[in-house]
Amino acid sequence: MHFVYIVETVDGTYYTGMTNDLARRFSEHVSDSSRSAAYLRMHKPAYVVYITECKNRSDAMRLEQRLKNDHAFKMECIGPRRSILEVIETELSYK
Repeated sequence: MHFVYIVETVDGTYYTGMTNDLARRFSEHVSDSSRSAAYLRMHKPAYVVYITECKNRSDAMRLEQRLKNDHAFKMECIGPRRSILEVIETELSYK
């Protein structure tokens, strides 16, 4: 199972990504580790505004590219803000 997500940064920009483990990936983003996205090392993540589950990696990659290339579609997908730390805690509780 793969997930596509959009993170809002503290400066109000958006980062779109894909992973097969949300808790691990968000923890990497928050920790500022070398495994974090370079963009999020410069623009600190604050909120998760979109998460969706995809059937397979191929579908997730297609959706991620559409979100990155189609600004109007991305804006339609953005929902309520959830603290990225809250999302990590929730995801870890499922393991």
